[in-house]
Amino acid sequence: MLAMLLKSVNIKNFRCFKDVTVPLDKMTVLIGENNSGKTSFLEAIRLCLTRSNFRRNDWLDQYDYHLPSDKAQPDETGELSITLDFEVDAQPPAELVQALGDVLVFDDKSVRHVILRTTSSYDKTLKTFTSDWDFLDAKGNALGPKGKRPQTLSTFVQFVPLFYLSALRDAAREFQGRSMFWAPFLKSTTIPINIREKLQTEITALNDQVLKSHGSLQSLKTHLAKAQNVVASGKAGTVDIEALPGRISDLLAKAQINITGSTGASLPLARHGAGTQSLAVIFLFEAFLATMLAEQYDKLSQPILALEEPESHLHPCATRSLWAALEAISGQKFIATHSGDLLGRVPLNAVRRFCTENGTAVVKSLQPGVLTPDEEHKVNFHIQSARGELLFARCWLLGEGETEFWVFREAAEILGYDFDRSGVRFVNTSHSSVEPLLKTANAFGIHWYFVGDGDKQGTNDTAKCKAHLEGRNEAKHICLLPDQNIEVLLCQGGFGTVYENHISAQKKTSITATKGTTQYWEQVVDAQPKKEKPARVREVMDLMRQRGEASVPSLLKRIIEGAVGLAEVRQ
Repeated sequence: MLAMLLKSVNIKNFRCFKDVTVPLDKMTVLIGENNSGKTSFLEAIRLCLTRSNFRRNDWLDQYDYHLPSDKAQPDETGELSITLDFEVDAQPPAELVQALGDVLVFDDKSVRHVILRTTSSYDKTLKTFTSDWDFLDAKGNALGPKGKRPQTLSTFVQFVPLFYLSALRDAAREFQGRSMFWAPFLKSTTIPINIREKLQTEITALNDQVLKSHGSLQSLKTHLAKAQNVVASGKAGTVDIEALPGRISDLLAKAQINITGSTGASLPLARHGAGTQSLAVIFLFEAFLATMLAEQYDKLSQPILALEEPESHLHPCATRSLWAALEAISGQKFIATHSGDLLGRVPLNAVRRFCTENGTAVVKSLQPGVLTPDEEHKVNFHIQSARGELLFARCWLLGEGETEFWVFREAAEILGYDFDRSGVRFVNTSHSSVEPLLKTANAFGIHWYFVGDGDKQGTNDTAKCKAHLEGRNEAKHICLLPDQNIEVLLCQGGFGTVYENHISAQKKTSITATKGTTQYWEQVVDAQPKKEKPARVREVMDLMRQRGEASVPSLLKRIIEGAVGLAEVRQ
């Protein structure tokens, strides 16, 4: 267990955030659309844990302040603040307590915390932005002089070093001699001196042997020596050629990573695909933490990794297997992703969904206890079977069965709507109770529109939906079909001949109701072989496409427009 864990971050007036508090776990996954605040959130944490920032006042610029409108000026906004609340283990190492004793505080449950707040505001006297920092007590008050000691701050930041790996991971840069993660591995000083001396002798001998066997290089050496006859540059005969790097440090500096390719040949990393290079950077970082962290930081240091899009350039199968590798990396991790394949492996309680409400970024999460273990298992079935993509949707269109999936999606296309572009995803409620889906959607800020059959199950589900409206307009979120099922709706809407044409001779005797009545169409639908229902739907939708937009039943059009309308809401 980590001795200190960043449990929450409060951000006020920073970029897209007006006032938001984000709870965090040992491993937290951030999702949301582009420009929803994920990168700004990670950047807020990075800014607070970068030691050099605390020695200057200009570590923020005017674009870092939350502006309520396009006409607002940075000096008109309120104070910017970022507060990091670290929870400390019940039995922390004695060295940590000794080093941070002045800023270790207890909450009302006798849990230790270290709370760091950085602030910035416009100073009208100096006519510039000024920044400051404080350690706080459990109630959010500055600790005073004992919480303002620079040495305490420096020690604290040393304990929780943050490493940021952006989505644009450049293997060529990260594996060059000055890289933060690669360079420590290339130090020759880690080789015992007796072995280093022996290797140096062997390298020199090998270099001499190469030169002696290479006649043209020997000739070149003789001619280059003539330069000393023109310019006195040292002792005569000191011109030499290094076929191999002459020192071990030079040899290590030229080290490169080779990986076996698909053909079996060992190829330099730069010759591999972007996915392999991106992964190599991630695992280089893991090796750095495992091998070099204690040399670069305090031995008690507990790293925080902020990682953007670890799935970059990876095949879906590789992406799905990546989650276990990320879990194995030591320290606390915050991972931003756009991959449904990766998200399908993530526990629901580890997900934080960034979205926009009333013009500012908010963060949604599933709080403990909202779902029972059985409900969570059912929701996980939907999430994993859909490869996690359901949590990226703006609106869930909830309905029962395969027929609804095809009817809603294809009718939407006929009407000129694109569910994918709008962010509407159909969720089949036949695999689980509708209630856990409603709880999950509400927790993550996902809009939902429920369509129920006009039978007992549909009526019961409708009642459950009403209980989870949370003050929203029922008519904009719930539609109970007036008919037994959607097939009857299609028959009533002018597509009954498709079903009539497929009634077997034996089944025709069961049709006793007056043609054209609701009961008649119910009997027609009941007379269809169940295994042929998907084929009937395909015929209906082909015919609907031929007839055009005007043939889409009005209720079906209302449902689709309702779901798309919810998805397009920018609260």
